[in-house]
Amino acid sequence: MTPRGRRKWYKHEKESRSQETLATLIGAAQALTKPATSGSVSPPHMRKRGHNRNNSNPILAKIWKARDDQDMKIKLHVATILRRQQYIIKMCKALMLFGAPTHRLEEYLAMSAKVLDINSQFLYIPGCMIMSFDDPLTHTAEVKIVRTAQGVNLGKLKDTHEIYKEVLHDVIDLDEALARLDEIIVAKDRHPVWLCVIMYGLASTAVSCFFKARPIDFPVIFILGCLLGFLQLVIAPMSKTYSTVFEISAAILMTFLARLFGSLQGGNLFCFSALTQSAIAMILPGWLVLSSALELQSKAIVPGSIRLVFAIIYSLFLGYGITVGTALYGAMDSNATMETKCRDPLNPYWNFLFVPLYVFFTCFTVQAKYKQMPVMIGIAMAGYIVNFYANLKFTASAPIAYSFGAFTIGVLANLYSRLRHGVAAAVLLPAVYVQVPGSLASSGSINTALQTASQLIRGANETVTQDSLNAISFNVAASMIQIAIGITVGLFMSCLLVYPLGKKRSGLWTL
Repeated sequence: MTPRGRRKWYKHEKESRSQETLATLIGAAQALTKPATSGSVSPPHMRKRGHNRNNSNPILAKIWKARDDQDMKIKLHVATILRRQQYIIKMCKALMLFGAPTHRLEEYLAMSAKVLDINSQFLYIPGCMIMSFDDPLTHTAEVKIVRTAQGVNLGKLKDTHEIYKEVLHDVIDLDEALARLDEIIVAKDRHPVWLCVIMYGLASTAVSCFFKARPIDFPVIFILGCLLGFLQLVIAPMSKTYSTVFEISAAILMTFLARLFGSLQGGNLFCFSALTQSAIAMILPGWLVLSSALELQSKAIVPGSIRLVFAIIYSLFLGYGITVGTALYGAMDSNATMETKCRDPLNPYWNFLFVPLYVFFTCFTVQAKYKQMPVMIGIAMAGYIVNFYANLKFTASAPIAYSFGAFTIGVLANLYSRLRHGVAAAVLLPAVYVQVPGSLASSGSINTALQTASQLIRGANETVTQDSLNAISFNVAASMIQIAIGITVGLFMSCLLVYPLGKKRSGLWTL
């Protein structure tokens, strides 16, 4: 969205300072070289006024003129303040729409308000930002509420970050910033919906390597992934009623169809557990749980607590959907498969081929730009390599392995931000998407849920206790929280290593 040939904000700051200093020195030199002469023209207020017949009362005229000037100054001052407040409100809306780190939103807006000389306070709760603009002269405050549906659009987030930086470094004025923000907000998504639906299927196929899928399972996983993408991107936005039950209905449908395909030829053709886990991998609440953990770690108690409770309930919905979908098909087919392990899975080292493909396909679903993708793939691949070998070393303590992988991607993303002036948060997100399914697969929580659920309704001879049924839902939720804590520790340690003193002017654009 930035016109070509425009000077970058990180170059403009140094040059503008030197030019400003040089102009000041030249002006001072010119003032010193002009001596005061006795024949110089007297100031206007020292001249002898002639008689003005049109102005019968000059004192009254001066009073009215001074009052008009004061009114004009007040109007200009108020208009400037309103424009600054409008910019802060619009910037907040853009950041929430495009997936900026929620635990740093208040910091970003506070930095902007400080540079624009606006007295303000901010309070963020999920889906809503409360702003208070204070007027110290009249001792009044104006409260604004920005409420918008939060999403992820990494391409637009990068453009928004550039506007944010250019305003902070005085490269552009507020009128241009507001116009460009309007263009970004109303612009269409970079990748169309039909392409994203296909990418859902391809991403589900690529992520199946974490769940020990075989090549024969790939076509079925692709179909289930495309169906999930169609439900989320096409059906859910059309119906607000359906969007409220999307997670449960999708989990039920995916597990039902997965057990249907897994039961073909006596369960010897397709792998039931790989089909199920791969089909629901794209709706796992990994980013949701991670956001809550990051907020709590940042001492943002209110949004972190709210989001964590919602993430736990979301995980329970998925666990419930797995139970219902598996049991429904078991009630319809007495020969339904109970096999929860894949026969003859691929070698785990094949994952090194599928991980870059998974990141590439995921970049389309989060609307990333093409020039962002190589960095995203490289960082995600490095993080997965560390996570893979750390899991082999720390088998008994999985969160340690998660922390090592998150620390790696955090260091690389922050170095990219520091050296190349990129957006660390944008390149980190696909890497986090790689960490969550891989960690969840290694924990085996979904597989445990499938083992218990497959025993329901003519599935096994053993008695299924109530405790084992409760474990279906809570295993998924507990594993997601455990993964999020490990990733959070790694990300914060990496941020401390690269930015030990933080950034005083613009805030850290990282997780």
